Amino acid sequence: MASLRAEIKRAFLQSIYDAVADDIALQEFPSTVPDSANIQITTLVDGLKAFQRTGLEALKGGRLSLGSSGIGHEVRWAPPDIRRSFSQEEVFSLSQELREVYEDALVRLSSIGNNAPNDITILRTMMTDDRLETVTSLQHDFVSLRWGQRY
Repeated sequence: MASLRAEIKRAFLQSIYDAVADDIALQEFPSTVPDSANIQITTLVDGLKAFQRTGLEALKGGRLSLGSSGIGHEVRWAPPDIRRSFSQEEVFSLSQELREVYEDALVRLSSIGNNAPNDITILRTMMTDDRLETVTSLQHDFVSLRWGQRY
């Protein structure tokens, strides 16, 4: 599971959906995969796959070292090309998590009889998934509380 805040996860998901809906997903998620001219991004799942491909391509390229000090005890890394404020691993794990949320949304919709949902219905279902919800309350755990007089 990606260790990003829920608001960021929802923003990524909304941005992917918007890129597909506005027909700019090919520009947002360019691919260096051979024969990428035949790639079409027309549905939300196509956008999720393209997003994941960009994360995989960034990981395959490795990290760019900006420099090291002296005998190599400190290394400074260049920010990744995709989403400058996140590591490549975070973006790649987020793409996998969004794919899992997508599949679970399809299962949830089919369980209520919607076997051919459109992208906006899938998006709304994904947005209500627990993995994309913000924690709004905490409950204290008193299981390990020990009373001196009881033992």
